[in-house]
Amino acid sequence: MKKRIYFVSACLAALVVLVLVVLKLNGTDHTPEGPVVYFTVSNEVNCGPALGCEPYRGPTTEYMTIPNPRLFMNELLAGPYSEGLTSPFPKGVSLESWRFDSNDPNNLQIRMSEQYNGLTDVSLTLADYCIVLTMSQIPGVETVEIVSGSYSASYRSHQLLRADEVELVDPLTKTVPSS
Repeated sequence: MKKRIYFVSACLAALVVLVLVVLKLNGTDHTPEGPVVYFTVSNEVNCGPALGCEPYRGPTTEYMTIPNPRLFMNELLAGPYSEGLTSPFPKGVSLESWRFDSNDPNNLQIRMSEQYNGLTDVSLTLADYCIVLTMSQIPGVETVEIVSGSYSASYRSHQLLRADEVELVDPLTKTVPSS
């Protein structure tokens, strides 16, 4: 009888371990190691996360493991290579310049071309936060200010955008956008 109890206990323990491994492998947090680039998710059912990420695949060196803003923007503007992700940026948009604010070195200022002005409402918010989440991986970047042409979007509630303003975990499903 004791052998049977030990056998059943061992089988239950093995089953628990197997379930945990399967849950870990099929878990909802598929954020890759290293720097990532954020894009919008192409949901045909109009539910679930709005943003997803894929690994940064541009140039790096042993001394520069996190890309500079221009390299990150080049990846963003080139568009995603992963299925299920789409670019939030209008055709023809480009990065004009970037710099750290001389009054606030933790604020990264991004100047986009005039085509960025074509974005409004939710489209603008999604594009803004693809930039903000991507750039916030750069050490020291706490806020990102995005200007198009010579103007900030006057209908944004605030101009200095932070990565922690984005809810990346779906509160209903407790899922994180996958790559």
